[in-house]
Amino acid sequence: MPIFSDAMHFKSWYHAAPSFINMSLDPQRCNKQTLFRALEENAAIVAACNLAQIAQFSGVQPPALVFAGGGAKGKLWSQILSDVTGLPVRVPVVKEATALGCAIAAGVGAGLFDDLAATGERLVRWECQYQPNEAHHALYQQQTENWREVYADQLTLVDHGLTTSLWKAPGL
Repeated sequence: MPIFSDAMHFKSWYHAAPSFINMSLDPQRCNKQTLFRALEENAAIVAACNLAQIAQFSGVQPPALVFAGGGAKGKLWSQILSDVTGLPVRVPVVKEATALGCAIAAGVGAGLFDDLAATGERLVRWECQYQPNEAHHALYQQQTENWREVYADQLTLVDHGLTTSLWKAPGL
């Protein structure tokens, strides 16, 4: 279980010391591949926790997620994100969404396109969509609860000065 970033905490935002919990000496169970996957799972769990917070205070639950950028180039992370969140994950053909979005915004600003949203719908093409595996989703929900408990304990170690926080918000 990786301990790296935490979900958003608006009043006191800091992170536990980076660590891996429950590593095995068995090279079949703990190796470069499993550690890399654990990092991807941690990022997906944090994303799911953040999405849940956003849905709670906004009342909006997205029907699907868009996964772009360098991480979207691999199939595994996209599927993990779908399994953890329980949502379909759409991956665009153009992974560098920031550049495409800027080009679309510039086109709207220059009068080449009338509407930002409609132009995005017209120009963005989808490479694939990943569907959540419900059995995996149930496992990840339990893993998320375990992660929350372990993370809280790891924050206590930071609070007692026994480990060093990965990051703290300015002013803390």
